[in-house]
Amino acid sequence: MLNASKIVGSGARRAAWPVAAVGLLLGGTAPALAQDGVAPPAPVGAVYAMTNSLAGNEVVVFDRAEDGSLSGGAHVPTGGEGSGSFENSDTPLIVASAEGQSSPVDLGGGSDFVFAVNAGSDSISSFAVTEEGLELVEVQDSGAERPTSLTANNGMLYVLNSAGDAGGAGLCFGGNPSVTGFTIAETGELEPIPDSTVELSGGPDSGCAQVSFTPGGGVLLVSQITQNTITAFPVNDDGTLGEAVENEPTGNGPFGYTFDGEGRLHVTENFQAAPGAASVASYEIARDGTLEPIGESVTTGETDPCWILVTPDGRFAFVANFGPSGLLEVESEEVRRGTISSFAVGEDGSLAVLEAQAAQVGVGAADIAFAGDGAFLYALNTAAGTVSGFAIGEEGELTLVTAVGGLPTNPIGPLPPAMGLAARDNG
Repeated sequence: MLNASKIVGSGARRAAWPVAAVGLLLGGTAPALAQDGVAPPAPVGAVYAMTNSLAGNEVVVFDRAEDGSLSGGAHVPTGGEGSGSFENSDTPLIVASAEGQSSPVDLGGGSDFVFAVNAGSDSISSFAVTEEGLELVEVQDSGAERPTSLTANNGMLYVLNSAGDAGGAGLCFGGNPSVTGFTIAETGELEPIPDSTVELSGGPDSGCAQVSFTPGGGVLLVSQITQNTITAFPVNDDGTLGEAVENEPTGNGPFGYTFDGEGRLHVTENFQAAPGAASVASYEIARDGTLEPIGESVTTGETDPCWILVTPDGRFAFVANFGPSGLLEVESEEVRRGTISSFAVGEDGSLAVLEAQAAQVGVGAADIAFAGDGAFLYALNTAAGTVSGFAIGEEGELTLVTAVGGLPTNPIGPLPPAMGLAARDNG
């Protein structure tokens, strides 16, 4: 464990970044934030993102107003270093309590803490949420190389270490990835669980993306894109993991996943980022981690779906489609777009497409998070360094209400480092 010092958000570097140009990116006009000299509305919550910078990782804190608008943009150092390159991962930043996490995947937890990975210095930062901002509790060694995804439940936190410290060796292709467990103290400090580290079956060709507990905490899941498997580990009473169960998905390339109120699993399938091949799949989860498909995969015609969430009321699901980056050849430039797709969730857990392009975010559409008890959806565009916010309508429609910048961009390439998005509601 590294020594930690108290760092409070309100005392860190602050800058408000309304982005007029985001309106062009999204195909409309971005709503203006508070004018100079006019105080923004009183915050009712916060939205967090992460710079993942080699020069020093930072959590960026945006204040959320009741109407969904974002302001502020305090940069709070994590005490560690980012990888400085794009990471093909979900949940590198979570809001949680000792009981469980609440954002971006809802596992019935609270919002006492914010946990963030430092992929460049192989560590995890723990922050306490205070009235003054974020207070750094500690910086804990992650147990292996290049941590990229986190999950918390039942007093435990697990980290996915994607391996490979070499510059640019991200996307979970740099070494032998693994998971490691910790207990969470009431203060937010982490204590390693002995004998909890387990290597993934995919090895250097894993393409690992996300680690998450099931809602009850009895199973730990890891998606491995390139190996085309969803690995399930039963969780033992002492926090260690049982024998892995490998589940073949109904489609190809399982990436991000989430759960509905009935505990069913919903997974994005990116088909190795093939243009127009985006799909999602749903499963029932047995106690030993075996997955039973609920119907067939559902396609949208979008590209590279990565992050998925289900609204707290269980009615709708939303998927962020990264889109074909400049690294990928496409037959038509018309498919080079990053979008949010919307789905209706059936009583049996099946997903049905509402709108394949419910919102335009631009190529680089990445992490998503809910706020306001599901009234708003926020989306990170890692290419543009922006966060866009949408009001969710009665029928699942999305209306743009805010757009802010202030996150890193990459002037020499299509894959900037910014990663992670989570939200917290006050009270």
